[in-house]
Amino acid sequence: MAGGRSGTPASAQWGAIALVVVLALAVGAVAYLAYDRANPAADGQSAAPVPTFSLGVETASPTPTAAATETTEVAREDDRFLSIGSAAWWRSTAGACGGAEPLVERSDDQGQTWVDVTGRYRDIAAVASLDAFADTEAEMVVGVGEDCTTQGWRTFTQGTFWEPYDDLVLSAGRYISPVDAAIVETPSGAVDAPCSEARGLRASGDVVALICDAQAWVLGADGQTWAPVADAAAVSVDGADIVLAGSSPDCDGVSLTRYLGADPEAAQPVGCAEGTAADAPTAIAATADGFVVWAGEDLTPVSR
Repeated sequence: MAGGRSGTPASAQWGAIALVVVLALAVGAVAYLAYDRANPAADGQSAAPVPTFSLGVETASPTPTAAATETTEVAREDDRFLSIGSAAWWRSTAGACGGAEPLVERSDDQGQTWVDVTGRYRDIAAVASLDAFADTEAEMVVGVGEDCTTQGWRTFTQGTFWEPYDDLVLSAGRYISPVDAAIVETPSGAVDAPCSEARGLRASGDVVALICDAQAWVLGADGQTWAPVADAAAVSVDGADIVLAGSSPDCDGVSLTRYLGADPEAAQPVGCAEGTAADAPTAIAATADGFVVWAGEDLTPVSR
């Protein structure tokens, strides 16, 4: 066959190339539009928040866990004592030597009314302990006069008269020194308190506890060292246990917690004195049925 050429004509080849170019441009345009929609220009504005979807279910925001109210530190002169005998209740503010006068009171109707039995005629200056005994009577460790001499008093007339009984009261007493709040007096001698402004000491049997810097402390078996227990506004000794008054998230008032054997690791909730002022000066005392909390102006029973 003479002079013929085989293959695709030139016009067809150029057409195919043009078609490829057009398709490539179209693909590129589509890709650009997709990118532009997914990544819009900032134009100096903040990016819009990522949308969220509930899928038809609404979840409430988590409620913050309530924290226990911080225990308020009380001045030593505002400290309180409460002791309950079988036929009379006794209470007192501590007062301070050279400062506020203490107020000692007795109630014969379970705290409904109170009689002032402070004993001013003996020049009382401060109260370091107050304990009921013999059904209707009480004894105190007090600071007396301008020099705040420590004396042990007893009454056998329901508080009408007080008499010094140092050989009975001081010799067996455990109390914070009226002249130095950093010292605890015991029958075996003076012991350093865990802080310079100790208050609220309570003792019964072998258990001695007090408040330092809004925290309860227990005296160790060696009679010299102290172990911290927990934050507290007041402490009471109930047999071998201690009971602390403080605050907790689930109590609208003063909360009571028992520590078995005075062990900081053996806490048991006792109850709540609803409506009482958890940040007020506080004292607690055991009764046959439970405890009485004296906080602010209120006396509130709490069952065991």
